[in-house]
Amino acid sequence: MATLCIDTATEFGTVVVVREDGASASVRWRSKGRHGENLFGHIDAALAEVGASRDELSLVGVDIGPGRFTSLRVGLGTAKGLAYGLGLPIVGVSSLRLLARAIDAGPSDVRVPVMNAYRGDVFAAAYRVGQDAVEELASPLFGSPAEVFQRIRDAAGGRPLILGGEGVAPHAALAETTLGVELDDAQRSLESPTPESIVAEVRYVYRVAGASDLDSLEPDYLRPSDAKLPKEPLKIDTPV
Repeated sequence: MATLCIDTATEFGTVVVVREDGASASVRWRSKGRHGENLFGHIDAALAEVGASRDELSLVGVDIGPGRFTSLRVGLGTAKGLAYGLGLPIVGVSSLRLLARAIDAGPSDVRVPVMNAYRGDVFAAAYRVGQDAVEELASPLFGSPAEVFQRIRDAAGGRPLILGGEGVAPHAALAETTLGVELDDAQRSLESPTPESIVAEVRYVYRVAGASDLDSLEPDYLRPSDAKLPKEPLKIDTPV
């Protein structure tokens, strides 16, 4: 039996397949809004590399956000379709927690994953990640970097902070000033979760919380949609 993990929350996509004997295969790619065109191909490639078929899957894990609207829907829709069609349990996991697990830090350090939320805003959170537990010090946040970093600093309470994610480099100077940190190359260069961090979080959530409800599992966008209805109904002239 094997576990399939899907992460398409951002332009960086990752598919991981892990068998019960520990054998694993992963595919990572960068896509400008075209995850839907190649996701199944990447899934089949990872399955083939590890020597497994879809019928051998026993669990599906999927990143539910925050992240890009379309990318999240593509990944979640694919995962739910596979889980439904194969009769498998599904686990929805947080983008920020996946990223936090990829940050190289000790158990006493506060891991701060930072993702681009576009239009200058960021997604971020603060966690301490131990071998058997994850402590959330600041729940997922969305807003301007100045506001979000200030809230992270308050939540950390003076503990050492280690950052990571695609949102670090664009706001490095502000992060160092506000959070009182000195960013190294590793913190600036980590752009997305690793296959190992994705598998670890999926397994952890499944162990402590069980499967998600397939029908009600939805993306966690964390920010309002850019698409808005007009304040007044549009008037359409009908020919007489």
